[in-house]
Amino acid sequence: MTQPDTSPAGIGDVTSDAKGSGARFNGGKPDFSLIPLTLLAVSVTEGPLHEDPPGLAIGCLGMFQRTHDETFLHAALDHLGHEGWEECARVFAYGSRKYAAWNWAKGMPWSVPLACATRHLLAMIRGEGADPESGEPHRGHVFCNVVMMLQYVKTYPEGNDLPPKGLL
Repeated sequence: MTQPDTSPAGIGDVTSDAKGSGARFNGGKPDFSLIPLTLLAVSVTEGPLHEDPPGLAIGCLGMFQRTHDETFLHAALDHLGHEGWEECARVFAYGSRKYAAWNWAKGMPWSVPLACATRHLLAMIRGEGADPESGEPHRGHVFCNVVMMLQYVKTYPEGNDLPPKGLL
């Protein structure tokens, strides 16, 4: 039996300047932030994929989810290669057209970019090159979401809705 989709169609308000009002549409997309990502990383890095950069990046996101230590976010980017920065810029440009320039910087719950980065990493593991909506590489989307989390650590700590340290 198929369960009904209870995920929110979107969050935030693109017209507001209020802190925490960053808008994001995630309707129908799975919320991977509800899964301990270190467990997911073990699942996707077993066998021939044991050193696959997207799988290693999921492991880093899982350690961030567990510890809230931003060094794991930097490590996730390192696994994906520095070439991802140009792709990141193109994805942010796409987002500025879809939402508004700097919409993301207002902040949103940290679980939102964490789940989104994980979805894009899983798409990379499946061999998908580009996001079907934006046409931009999944790696660029991962970079954008990690950049968001790195910024939120500094500017929107009240948006930290990750599991409490020590729970996972």
